[in-house]
Amino acid sequence: MALTERPASWKFEIEMPEMGNPDSITVLSAEPGKESLEAIFYDGQVFEFTKSLSVSAEARWAGNDVSVSVFVETAFSSSCSRCLAPSDIEIMNDFMYLYSLRKNEASGENTEEDDFQVVPVSRWTRFLDISDQVWESVILSLPRQVLCSKDCKGLCPLCGKSLNEGKCGCSPDTLDPRFKKLLGVRIEEKRE
Repeated sequence: MALTERPASWKFEIEMPEMGNPDSITVLSAEPGKESLEAIFYDGQVFEFTKSLSVSAEARWAGNDVSVSVFVETAFSSSCSRCLAPSDIEIMNDFMYLYSLRKNEASGENTEEDDFQVVPVSRWTRFLDISDQVWESVILSLPRQVLCSKDCKGLCPLCGKSLNEGKCGCSPDTLDPRFKKLLGVRIEEKRE
């Protein structure tokens, strides 16, 4: 499965702070409609929204660039990677982006910008489109491995019973028949 693309209906724009005023701050608070919250396919997992997505953003000048902090909050349901039971996942994360007219030039020096993801823009307009960065923030907040609990025991490899519900009747000495041929393999060590 490939990564789901950003829904076209996701449109997040924040008004630019007053030009040249370092004290000027603009804010955005938005929740996309339920119809735009379809399941997300990511890294072989399906994430179903169980709570609406809440997006908050704040923009301010940082020298000649605009610094935008994006906060996303929502909840998903997905299958546990070990036992396949439905698992609830809450995300609450914030990300920083630096919108800049300058080209992203690599330099060997550490600067304040190292804490930001730099987003190049061609010109300043009244509103700054942060839709792609909101989508990126949601995707980066998803776990790479979903677990129903940190001590999930998974499934029995022989009978498939969830070991979280107790032991199954399978003998621990029982070998998966697909691996029996490996018992006859001998590995010789080369000595120099």
